Amino acid sequence: MTCRGCESYQRMTRRQWLGSAAGAVGGASFLGLLSPEFLYGAPRKKDYTADTIILLWMAGGMSHIDTFDPQPKTDVGGPFEAIRTAAEGIQISEHLPKIARQFNNLSIIRSMTSNEFDHSRASYQMHTGYVPISSIKHSTLGSVLAKYKGPSPRDRFLPPYVSIGIDWAAGYLGPKYAPYYVGNATDGDANLVIRDGLGTRRFNDRLKLLDELDKTFKRKHPRNHALAAYAQHFNAALLMMRPQTAKVFDLDDEPERLREAYGFQSAFGQGCLLARRLTQAGVRFVEVSFGGWDTHQDNFDTVANKSAELDAAFSTLVQDLRHKGLFDRTMVVLTSEFGRTPRINGNEGRDHYPQVWSTVIGGGVKPGRRVGLSDGGKGVDRRPVRVGDLHATLCDAIGVDYSQTNRAPDKRPFRIVKDKKARPVRELFA
Repeated sequence: MTCRGCESYQRMTRRQWLGSAAGAVGGASFLGLLSPEFLYGAPRKKDYTADTIILLWMAGGMSHIDTFDPQPKTDVGGPFEAIRTAAEGIQISEHLPKIARQFNNLSIIRSMTSNEFDHSRASYQMHTGYVPISSIKHSTLGSVLAKYKGPSPRDRFLPPYVSIGIDWAAGYLGPKYAPYYVGNATDGDANLVIRDGLGTRRFNDRLKLLDELDKTFKRKHPRNHALAAYAQHFNAALLMMRPQTAKVFDLDDEPERLREAYGFQSAFGQGCLLARRLTQAGVRFVEVSFGGWDTHQDNFDTVANKSAELDAAFSTLVQDLRHKGLFDRTMVVLTSEFGRTPRINGNEGRDHYPQVWSTVIGGGVKPGRRVGLSDGGKGVDRRPVRVGDLHATLCDAIGVDYSQTNRAPDKRPFRIVKDKKARPVRELFA
């Protein structure tokens, strides 16, 4: 990574950088909190099977019938054929051949189900475990796991939760546990370096001025909780500007051949590569969004094209994690807010369908497992898995008690998994 115009900053050691930054503002306000343990909390000790979760989010509602639950030669199946995978008895779409070869490392749930037909509500529920209400924003599972797992054990200046291509509000847990948002993986370090022409001295002068303004505001409003939350978020950003931390977000370090394998022209593919780098650095929860699956029209052409992009990125991610020795402790979850209708509409499309859809999981679980069954893609035939069950599974894998309760600033209690009947999908672990 190059920070032209601030070479002295690049040469700073960790002690020099933190000392310079803290000294520039007096160290008493927001820069008095430059401890990652204070910012993120300490990890909890418990038996678990994964250190990190990578969520591959198929935004828009992926057609399960045309990807991971094919129904060829049926009245709902469409034109795609099914192909065998490396896992005995599991077939997927012909447009996912590279993923098929990796299925000896993956398992599948074919009986996901919910009641939410609307994109916004269904996406919100899949991320938080709750349906939206007007009085409060719930925290995503990523924020919850960031709270309970704490900062990275390898680079404690990295945020525990990073979101690529999709941004989520902090919810009731506050900005301390909000995701660090990366809009474009190829430019993920853009906001972590001092801008050209600014230099370290002017940068620190601006920090000093900002601190003085904050102190003035705090004296007038000593009980303002928003300022403390802002200070925590600001400190976290400063910690990430350490050159060795910011470097984690620089994809130029990777071999061109590997970037091509992920999909050099694919924002999703490069997002998956960044997710691997973040996992390697110890980030606890990484989400990579891949939109465009809302196929109300031209479903088959769209799904075929998007499947090619998904096939390259997902299969390469699995291989890359395995090559780096990370896969067994990294749970990779591919899912969507719902599936698509078995019925093909008049625009050669499929509509919203929460009755059943598929989720693929690998790492931290037993491979080659098939959980649940759809009724020809039309509904759950056996072993329904609801959103709470999936969340309980992820919590269990990473070592967080999903029955715990958090409290919002107004003291309202919120269980990590709302449904008290929800249980981890044990078939994935046995």
